[in-house]
Amino acid sequence: MKSIAMMLLLATAQVFAAANAEPEIYTATTTGELTVDAEGRVTSVALDPKSLGADLVQDFESQMRAWAFEPILKDGQPVPVKARLSVGLLVIRQPGAENMRIGFERVQFFEPVARKAAEGVSRSLAPPAYPESELRDGIGARVDLLLRLDAEGRVTDAAAETVNLFGEPEPRLRERHGRNFSKSAVRATARWRIPGIEGGVVVVPVTFMPGGVDSNRWIRTHGVAVETPAWVTAERASSGAIALDASGARPSERWKLVTPIGG
Repeated sequence: MKSIAMMLLLATAQVFAAANAEPEIYTATTTGELTVDAEGRVTSVALDPKSLGADLVQDFESQMRAWAFEPILKDGQPVPVKARLSVGLLVIRQPGAENMRIGFERVQFFEPVARKAAEGVSRSLAPPAYPESELRDGIGARVDLLLRLDAEGRVTDAAAETVNLFGEPEPRLRERHGRNFSKSAVRATARWRIPGIEGGVVVVPVTFMPGGVDSNRWIRTHGVAVETPAWVTAERASSGAIALDASGARPSERWKLVTPIGG
């Protein structure tokens, strides 16, 4: 099963294919806070604008204010609650066009204690080596890995589910770049241990950021098709995978978004 990010990228490419022009896709990641009332309605939201453009960030916040959640209970009663957010933002524009489409690649909700708990996990997630040819060419990527863990939290199986390239890679070289980033990311997992989810299945994003690229700004992004082994399809069909953030923090299970996030 493809991630929301990949489905959005591929669907958009298909829409614009008839126009014989590749859509310009930009992504960004930021954090923030969101509060809901006892009925699950958003009462406040604030994203870190970084260098993403204040007006554009306000457009995203406006969409988020229309979200609805299942009420969150405390002692059996619905209560107002605040969460920390990790949000993947998406902007799609047809070359030469003034209008753009905005949406969300992903959104994760965290309890305050989740960040502290993740500190030990992040130290065990040794970063992968940056592929030499991609580093030289100034190409980056985000690789979403699906991992099976043994009873000690060590990785027994790893595969890249999605790969999104950053920068301006030549079209003819994109698949090769994708393979290089995937291999490097998977290779690094041999040294990983993820406590707290022993024997489970997790999704972990790995980001390769080329030198000179400001991670606080919008980044030109290109989706790359990925061949996944059969076990990945089987695990995804079971819907049991837990999506962690880059630090290894585990999202809260209390937050259940009713509104689709696709923009």
